[in-house]
Amino acid sequence: QITGSIQAVQDAIIQKDQRLSKAMVRPGSLHVTMLVMHLSNEEEISLAVGALSDSKNFVEDLLKGKTVDLSFQGIDHFKNEVGFVKLAENDHTTILTEIAETMKKIFQEKGILAGEERAFKPHLTFMKLSKSTQLRKQV
Repeated sequence: QITGSIQAVQDAIIQKDQRLSKAMVRPGSLHVTMLVMHLSNEEEISLAVGALSDSKNFVEDLLKGKTVDLSFQGIDHFKNEVGFVKLAENDHTTILTEIAETMKKIFQEKGILAGEERAFKPHLTFMKLSKSTQLRKQV
């Protein structure tokens, strides 16, 4: 249902401007971003893999086998460069925020600057102008 609705939004945008088709995120690549980081070498990548593994254990302990049901409502953008679907606030967004904050802490303990200083804003990206630098200049 979510991917179908996102596909409808993407199709409507592409109808208005065909050039934006290059900026669309494929349905199979849709995800909720938990952390943003820049890994500049193999050592940092290796540290990040370890931190992600440590995070997995924490998340499993936190969820205790329960699922996280997310609802989405409305669309927004970051700096007119990233289009995303907003997460509707509910009890599960609190759990998601707790997971993100703990992941950030685990990554930082490993020496990886993750999440920057921005507040965690869970979102589902459906369009990124960075996918096409030529498009970014035109739009």
